[in-house]
Amino acid sequence: LYRQAIDLINRAPAPVLAIDIPSGLSADTGQPLGIAVRARVTVTYGWPKLGQILPPGRELVGRLWQVDLGLPPQLAAMSPLALADPASLRSLLPPRPWDSHKGTFGHLLVIGGSVGKTGAAALAGEGALRVGTGLVTVAVPASLNPILEVKLTEAMTAPLAEVAGQGVLSQEAYQDLEELWPGKTALALGPGLGRHPETVALVQQVLRRRQGPTVVDADGLFALAQDLEAAVGGPPLILTPHPGEMARLLACSTREVQADRLAAARDLARRTGAIIVLKGAQSLVAHPDGRVVINTTGNPALAQGGTGDVLTGMIGGFLAQRLEPFAAAALGVYLHGLAADSRAAWQGSRGMLAGELLDELPEVIHKFAAGEIPVTVEQPCCRLVIS
Repeated sequence: LYRQAIDLINRAPAPVLAIDIPSGLSADTGQPLGIAVRARVTVTYGWPKLGQILPPGRELVGRLWQVDLGLPPQLAAMSPLALADPASLRSLLPPRPWDSHKGTFGHLLVIGGSVGKTGAAALAGEGALRVGTGLVTVAVPASLNPILEVKLTEAMTAPLAEVAGQGVLSQEAYQDLEELWPGKTALALGPGLGRHPETVALVQQVLRRRQGPTVVDADGLFALAQDLEAAVGGPPLILTPHPGEMARLLACSTREVQADRLAAARDLARRTGAIIVLKGAQSLVAHPDGRVVINTTGNPALAQGGTGDVLTGMIGGFLAQRLEPFAAAALGVYLHGLAADSRAAWQGSRGMLAGELLDELPEVIHKFAAGEIPVTVEQPCCRLVIS
């Protein structure tokens, strides 16, 4: 009878008003408990529930209205869960003093690229430059270095030892990297690397012996999934998996990750001691101490190859500028989504190229730093989330 009642409500031609939360929707995960009411408007009390913020719950609640119960703000401050707050994030932007020079804003080393995937490494390097990193070096298999020299004008490139005739990094590249590391302030590892066994072994060696703050994405996460202990200990680490990569890291299914994204992000953060960026609609940034920032920017325009490489470079760029890792991840994710929102506002959510996202970043960051939001960001609520 319960399912029949909800089905009848959803089939009704009249708009649905839900009180507190649509029937059948989990307040903790945003997942329907078998079946849930699809409301046009939901009126909730006090603060929103987590399930009203995360997808698919966000779509099921429709327009969310809050009834103020006079709850003291101190309670919100005690919550480990927060929506990305523009004012707080703006304060994290690295200052740009007049007497600064390129060395002031750090030097990011990007390790990536393989045959057919030089673009990923290039996009990561350009993403770092677009967030104000002073210097960027993109290191790729030696045979691909001439290609990067043509693709990249503003970033430097470095050839690394490769598996003969295959255009992928070999374990011998570790010696090259030891020589490259001095003077670098952060590392971005993974875009377009490929999954050759020697490359996997190299990634694991780099992670176990990393010498500075590091962000890992793409094929770097594939290598890490086979040796998760390589993430434990050492300098700060940020991992940026999409749901499929998260499933591999946690040895579970993508369906299980998506059923409770918050629990998955917290679990991996606790296991590894790393900051976790679980990408997707309402990306999550999880700290090992249990804190989580729920991002409020972004749209389907980001469902395009290469945009994740841009994000890796942005986060790596903020790390290189010496931001604390949790701050670098949260700020990078927010601005990445904000640039996509700004572009989609006039171009639509179809067909945005990763290079166009790069083009959008400088103006978006400039306006954001000045206290403007260059596009209306549809946020489900404006308070901290407690469930």
